[in-house]
Amino acid sequence: MSTKLKKRYKIHFSSLRDLINSWNLIPDFPPDEFDSVNHMCLSLLYKGADEFKLSESIHHELTKNYGFSLNKEDSNTLSKEIIEWWINNK
Repeated sequence: MSTKLKKRYKIHFSSLRDLINSWNLIPDFPPDEFDSVNHMCLSLLYKGADEFKLSESIHHELTKNYGFSLNKEDSNTLSKEIIEWWINNK
């Protein structure tokens, strides 16, 4: 990975972390609690994933790996926020 891409990734990572943490999925959680979701989302976005793929992946990550009871509509809402963030931060 080039130095320029690494810098860009770090900026995106930090900004997306702020967005994900703003969801307050677990009150008083450490700021790095959802870094796996962050990495997954950024990886998908960098690969050009669409909103459907992002939503499915978020749903899987939060329900299977974190144990949340989350419906598909909530996952869709979260993915829309991330897509909007991505469009504004590319």
